[in-house]
Amino acid sequence: MKGFTLIEILVVTAIIGLIIGFGMIVDWSVIGQNNFSAEQTKIVSILEKARSRAMANMFESPHGVCYVAPNYILFRDTCGGGFTEPIPANANITVTFPTITFEQLTGNATGDTINITDGTKSADIIINDAGTINW
Repeated sequence: MKGFTLIEILVVTAIIGLIIGFGMIVDWSVIGQNNFSAEQTKIVSILEKARSRAMANMFESPHGVCYVAPNYILFRDTCGGGFTEPIPANANITVTFPTITFEQLTGNATGDTINITDGTKSADIIINDAGTINW
């Protein structure tokens, strides 16, 4: 008779299961890294948008970013006052986020640091007095 025995089929199935299992472990760690860097990129993007609006003198007012759980708030004039645009934050990442305001026309800001952590990794986004965003 030609064909495979039950033991041969079970061994091959077990090997395939192990390979898939190891692949899923690797994928989960990559997803965690992507979440952290995606959140960091999102924050920098929001800061750049606020600075750009301030330098373009949109609505003839300063613009900035603050954090009001669970959202980052892109604002005009002051956080919570005037026009605000909420952007959802990742709840799995902890952010120490001071209110950052960019002056109209110049884009200058009071220098400050935003800290991002997910429990294992940590990163800082530094905004200097000239409004430059370093990450």
